[in-house]
Parts: sequence; C-alpha cells; structure tokens
Amino acid sequence: MQHYVVYLDEFGHIGPFVARDHAKYNDSPVFGLAGFMLPAAQVREFAIYFYKLKCHLLAWDLEHKNPHDLPACRWEKKGSALFTARNVLTYQSLRQATFRLLNRIAAVGGHVVYTGEHKVSDAGLHFPAEIFKRQLLCAVRQVDGHCAQTNATCMVLLDHQDAGDEWRERNVEACTVAMFEDEDGRCRRLIEPPLQGESHLFQTLQCADWLCGLIGRLSAHAAAPDEYADWAVFHKYFHDRVRAVALDSSGIQEHARVMTSEPVVELD
Repeated sequence: MQHYVVYLDEFGHIGPFVARDHAKYNDSPVFGLAGFMLPAAQVREFAIYFYKLKCHLLAWDLEHKNPHDLPACRWEKKGSALFTARNVLTYQSLRQATFRLLNRIAAVGGHVVYTGEHKVSDAGLHFPAEIFKRQLLCAVRQVDGHCAQTNATCMVLLDHQDAGDEWRERNVEACTVAMFEDEDGRCRRLIEPPLQGESHLFQTLQCADWLCGLIGRLSAHAAAPDEYADWAVFHKYFHDRVRAVALDSSGIQEHARVMTSEPVVELD
C-alpha cells in the first residue's frame, strides 16, 4: 500500500479584504492552504533535490542576504518574496527552476495540493479562525479522497503557526473529529491528525512555502483579475503547469461555495 506525506502552508492572507487599494484591508482577496504530497519513499531524495535547486538558484542571496551566516539547509527564502512579478519577468532562471520543481513532483508520483476561498468583501462578516479551520478540513479531505481512490494512506505536516496552543488544539481537534466521528465525510486514510514543523528545519516545508507564494498570486489574479492585472504574468507562465501537476479536486471556493463561473475560476 502506498503512503503519502503531505506538506502544507498558508497562501493569501487570513485577514479581511475589501480592495487592493483599500487603506486597511488590502492584503489578498483569497486565503487557503497549499503544498504538495509525495510518496513516503520519495521524500528524502526530493528534499535533497530541492535543497540543491535552492542553493543553485539563490546562490547570490545565500552569500549576500544571510546576515547570520546560517548554513544553507537552515536558510530560507519565502515564496512571497521569491515570486514577485518583477522576479518572474526578469529572471528566466526562476521560471526554469519552477518548471523543473513542478516536473520533479510529478515525476516521483507526487501532486500539488491547494484549497482556498475568495473572501467576502464585508469585513464584518469575516471570521479568520473559521476560515482557517474550514480550509484545513478541505485540504485534509481533498488528500484523503485521493488516497481513498488509490488505496493509499497519508499523513499531513503543516508549517508551524505562531498562534498558541489553543489554536493548535482547536484545529487538530477538528481534524480528529473528521477522522473518527464524521460519518458522512470521515477521513479514513489519514493515519494521524496534522503535525506541525519548523520550516527552517524542513526543506519540504520550504518547498511548500514556495508553492504557496506562487498559488497565492495565481489565485488572487483568478479571483480579482482587474485589480491584479499585473499578476497576469503568473497565469501566463505557471497556470497550466500547476494544473497539470495538481490534484483534480484542488481549487478555490467563493465564500465557502465552489466557484463555477468561468471568468473567475481560472486556477480551478
């Protein structure tokens, strides 16, 4: 029986969004979780592959933007800083490295995973804790559903959240309920509730963060193409390649309902 390890991080922003030019609520029109899943037997070699790719692509950054002289295995470049429109347009090496990374995930039997939602524009109707729990459960059920179809099992590793023990307990409990008590949508292939790890210690979580940086921009452009017209570059270079590697069930929802209008659902 195949066993998968799933690595997830956040994309977009958990807070309210009104408009890109709003004085306060302007971070992102979407929020979700994204990353990838790999057969367990491929995890170590993939982590080595990502480490080497990171060191080659970001050699200059490692030398000049590493003030604490961290070893390369502990140094990380956040996906939000890496995947800017300027970087994508300027550096062919970034585009090529991203293509290779997506191809590698597919080549070893893995998949990109993402789930998120287009947030309501009324800040008073925005509840971050509920949104996070909802999207975490969506991600877990998405992966569990794929494993059920392929007679596999899985475990989930989340990037560590600085939100305290209460946050962790509440969301892990929600996944535990989904594993054992939810008769209609029980997660039967998840072997443990999600675990957390420190991204600077896991090359795999750093890779998930890079994917979040990319998918966050693809999703924002899909949800609000007029406001994020400058992010069309992400759609041009990466949309089809991400979809080719992603689980069929991956997608963005609108206010917790699956979006079906063709102009909005570019990434779905």
